[in-house]
Amino acid sequence: MKHRVFSALLLLLCSFVANATTELRLLTEDWAPMSYQEDGIAKGYAVELVQALADEFSLGGQIEVLPWARAYSVASSEPNVMLFATSPTPERRHLFDFVGPIATSRIFLYAKADDDIKLANIKQIDEHGVVGVYRNSLSESILKKAGIKQMLVASFPQQSAKQLSHNRVRFWCQADLAVATLLDEVDMSFDSVRPVLELAEIDLYFAFSVGTPKATIEQWHQGLAAYKKSGKLGKLYHKWFAELEMNREIVTLTSID
Repeated sequence: MKHRVFSALLLLLCSFVANATTELRLLTEDWAPMSYQEDGIAKGYAVELVQALADEFSLGGQIEVLPWARAYSVASSEPNVMLFATSPTPERRHLFDFVGPIATSRIFLYAKADDDIKLANIKQIDEHGVVGVYRNSLSESILKKAGIKQMLVASFPQQSAKQLSHNRVRFWCQADLAVATLLDEVDMSFDSVRPVLELAEIDLYFAFSVGTPKATIEQWHQGLAAYKKSGKLGKLYHKWFAELEMNREIVTLTSID
């Protein structure tokens, strides 16, 4: 009996140590200026936020910039992964624990500035042309749910912007946080496009995979809360998105299980 109790306690201790020493894998995508890679170095608003929290609260972890589809696949199938930044859709809520929000973005359908097309609702897209969209993004999910058939899906967000530039698509579906940077990357000016329809307003969060210890998630929750309370998050947001209005929800902390 004593031997069995001792064995059980030993297994419990080993499990605790393993959880305590397991390094969280930090995954993000190339979606400037939220997150991107330059000369092999991860940069961007969300990257800088994660690095600040890791340094200030000894949370640790190495940031990897991967294509969204790959990052999402890893995070939705492996424990001890934090994916950022993403939205808590109904489909994702059983796959992740969410901490945030860390940013708010509005998803628009864009057309070229000299295109006088007007849309009353999302259902009219198929009647007027093809829309370029980023694979496995929330934009794609919104379009699919609306039953849109005329989609050209790209593996990278820059590709969709190029498709608009080269008239391969009439519309481009993208979140406003990234539009200016993406256009610059494909040598298009910001005033060369115009929003024709707003599809959604979304909050973005840190997403922790199934199997990540609750204690680890709580550490990030508390770290972000302290960072917000100090006013540092507001300053960081203004640094990267001075032209966008900050949603008041960003400076208050919620978690979605």
